[in-house]
Order: sequence, then C-alpha cells, then structure tokens
Amino acid sequence: MIFFVADLFVEQYVGGAELTTEALCQSSLFPVHKILSASLNPKAMEQLKDSFWVFGNFANLSEDCLLYAIENLKYSVLEYDYKYCKHRSPGKHIEIEGECNCQTSRRGKIVSMFLNASVVTWWMSEQQKQKYQKLFPFLKNGNRVLNSVFSNETLDYIESLDTTNKNDKWIIINSQSWIKGVQDAVEYAKENNLEYELLWGLEHKAFLKKLAESKGLIFLPKAGDTCPRMVIEAKLLDCELILNHNVQHRNELWFPDPKRVMKHLRSRTTIFWNTLEAIAAKHLGLPETDSDTNIRYQIVVPFYNAERWVGKCIESLKRQRHQNFICTMIDDVSTDNTFEAAKKSIGNDTRFRLIKNDEKRYALGNIAHALERTECHDNDVVILLDGDDWLASYRALCRLSEAYTDEECLLTYGSYVYYPAGTRGVEPSEYSEEVINNNTFRQDQWRASHLRTFKYGLWKHLNHEDLKDEEGNYYKMTYDQAIMLPLLELAGNRSRYIPEILHVYNKGNPLNIDKNKAQEQYALAQKIREKKPYTRL
Repeated sequence: MIFFVADLFVEQYVGGAELTTEALCQSSLFPVHKILSASLNPKAMEQLKDSFWVFGNFANLSEDCLLYAIENLKYSVLEYDYKYCKHRSPGKHIEIEGECNCQTSRRGKIVSMFLNASVVTWWMSEQQKQKYQKLFPFLKNGNRVLNSVFSNETLDYIESLDTTNKNDKWIIINSQSWIKGVQDAVEYAKENNLEYELLWGLEHKAFLKKLAESKGLIFLPKAGDTCPRMVIEAKLLDCELILNHNVQHRNELWFPDPKRVMKHLRSRTTIFWNTLEAIAAKHLGLPETDSDTNIRYQIVVPFYNAERWVGKCIESLKRQRHQNFICTMIDDVSTDNTFEAAKKSIGNDTRFRLIKNDEKRYALGNIAHALERTECHDNDVVILLDGDDWLASYRALCRLSEAYTDEECLLTYGSYVYYPAGTRGVEPSEYSEEVINNNTFRQDQWRASHLRTFKYGLWKHLNHEDLKDEEGNYYKMTYDQAIMLPLLELAGNRSRYIPEILHVYNKGNPLNIDKNKAQEQYALAQKIREKKPYTRL
C-alpha cells in the first residue's frame, strides 16, 4: 500500500500544498490512502511499516513519529516550505525575532535527518533546494525539484479559457497571510497608477476566469514563497507579472513561456510516480524490469458505465514505457458519459480505436468481435483489460515483454491489487506441474486471473461455440474462465505466471458483477468447467 501523510488534505483545506498533494494522489496508478499527520503515532506506523509512505506537510507530526520513520520506513517527502524553521519561513522568523537559527535546534536537526533518510525529497523550486542545502550540506542525494503540481482537469480548464479580451485591471490576492505581502502590492499599484482589484474567497474556477480577463498579477511576497500556484496560473492565462525575488521559481527555465509552462506541468505527475515506482517497485511488488522488445500488444478494453474510471484506464496505457500497442475500446451501450470521457482522454493518440455499440454484446462478445475486426498477427500479444480497471505500473508491458521474450511463452496471468483497498488479489497463483501435465485446469482452483494475456495465434485455436450459450450468444459473464481455461489447456507448460503486480482490480464500481450476480457467475463457471478439455498444441 501507499500512504500519504499530511497536516491537511483538500477535504479539510484547499491550499496550494493540498492541491498538489491531491493531484498526486489522484494520478497514482497504485491505490493510495490518506492519513492526517496529527492522528499518526509510532504504534500505527509499526503496524503499517511494510507500506510505502509519502509525507506532505508534516508540521503536526510528532518527533517520535519522525524518528520512527527515519529508522523503519521507506518513504518520500514533499517539502512545500521550510519546516526546519518553527515558523516554516526563515524570513518570517527574522521579521518576528530578528534572526533564525532553527537549523541548529532539536526540531531543525530532526527535520534535516528526516529529509536525508527519504528515498527522494521533492522540492518546490531550485532556489528552495539550494537554501536547504546551504544550511544542511549533507542533503545532496535523492533530491528532485518537482514544483507545484496541477491535475489534468485543472490544466484542461485553463486551456479552455479565452484570454483575448483582457481588461486593464491588475489582480492582487487579498490574503491575510503576512508572507503574501498584500499591502506592498497595493502600494506598488498606487505608486504606479495601476488599476487593481483585490481578490479573495472566490471559487477556483471563478478565480481562473478572473485571471483570464485581467491584464496582470502583482505578487510581492515578504519572504520566500517556494512555488506559488496563482503565479503559474497567471502565466498560463497570459497575464503580465509583477513579482519580486521572493517568488522562488520565477527564474527557472520552464517558466518564461506559457507553452513551455504547460508542457512542464503536464509532465509532473508522471515524473513523480515513475521516479517513485523505480525506487519502490520491489517494496510494492511492482515490476522492476525496463526490458523492451518489438512485441506488439493488442489491448482490448470493453466497458459499460465506467465514466468515473475510464480515464484512469487510458492514462495507465499512455504511461507505459513500452509504446508499441494498439488499443480497441468498446462502449457496450453505456447510459452515462463514458464514451465522451474516453474520447477526451484518448485525444489525438492514434494507437486507440474507440467503438460505440448499437446493441449489447457483453464483455466476451466485445472481445471476440474486436479481435475479428482488428488486423492481428499470430505473434501479437492480446491483453484483456476492463474499462473500469487499469494497469498498476508504467512497466507493466515491459514485464510482459520479458515473459514473452521466451519464444515458448504463449500465455500469461497474474497479478493484481484491489482498488480502493490496495491489498493484493487472492486468486492468482501458479498452476502446479501436476495440473499442467495432467491437463486438469478445470478441476483445479481458479488461478489465471488479472492480468490475462495470450498470443493471438493461440486464440485462433478456440472453437467459439465453446464460448456461447444455448441460444448461440457469447456468455454474458464469467468470460475469464470461458477464455482462459481452454487457452491454458492449449498452452500447457508454455503458460507463465507473473508474480509482480500489473493490474488494479476495481472493487469500487457498484456495477461489479461479483456484487450483483455472484450466484449466476458461479453456476456458469461450473458449466464451463464441465466442458471437454482441449488437447495441448
């Protein structure tokens, strides 16, 4: 499991740090859980110590928890400000007390140890990182500048706004926080005869619309502000900017040009998760290989009323390190906006083909029709993925490529985690040599669960009458056993069990057939198991 720890999440307060944390949580392929730092104690950490941890703002985390983490946990830290300082801002500390020597305090030293023990510490700006490293020179390794992170939904909305009809007003954020320097900004506007408008308390989209129609933004913080989101939003919305040296990301290479800013922001979540995956793969049970081949994958994704999740499914495919695939997605007469959501997520990616059914075919019928209508070669590898599920790792196809590099391999199965629980799936395990040699897959317990893949040439040996009911229609459920049991029999010892987690099985969908039609599913599974086994190729 992955646990995010923070003083506050967006459910409690919508601030810049909280929005970045939320964008990262939402973009994770692997299920994540949130814990408020004030509720955490070493005993709870002990019970969950085998998990991977990401710490956001941790001012409310006790010293005991920090020390326990340093000694026992595998974790990463998002440092949004300067938590070695008791005011979280050395500039504010100096303003109040005349100096800041918090780096020599007990808390300051523990915070520096906490950051040093992190597998990756993520900074909000290069200047912030340099200031930390000047005080704590040992903080040299495992450091990355992430900057503020935006969700794709927010970036899409920003791109949708019209910035061609701007007025002459300058926006000033009317924050009550000392560090935001509101009075300095107002005085600057007055001294330079600039028409200004003080804004505070607007809903986020309303604020973005204000920026889109305004001439510029005046922001003159009194102390270091590591990577203020509204400055980035103003840049994206073609505002002129009046800033001071305390805007700590202002001179970074990605910032001057709005197009470059957008490209940079679009990459943040992928860079964050790919970096952590590479480091924590073994800890999480994810694939560790970057193996790549020229294998072409034919991914078939049937879906019905999966509006909430289909974007995650598509995103998990787009993130794959192995890029050689064709994905056929079939909307099986959804009654919600799943088709539109899928179309938006696909964008102009030509590897995806989106089909909208006029009549219901159910998953098995959709898979069969998709493979009939797709130009497949015998050595193409077919992947079956439901539209409300997704791949668990950007290396999922690399791990499959490693398996199929062995030319003997005709089929793979396993392994997955449940969403939202994040626990490992109970079904997948390796078939014994006795079962394989005696061809008794139908008598053994069911093991060949997600992620299910096979070579197209193997699929061609199936008699489709074995996949249909008495009325000649493809089975409406239990397609996994209907397909995989005969394929396992055909493949024999040329099948491979994948122990690494490649798949996320969505138990959060209320339409999940395990919840709605469990008895029918079981009865059909028994019927399939009574069929005559196939003879090994």
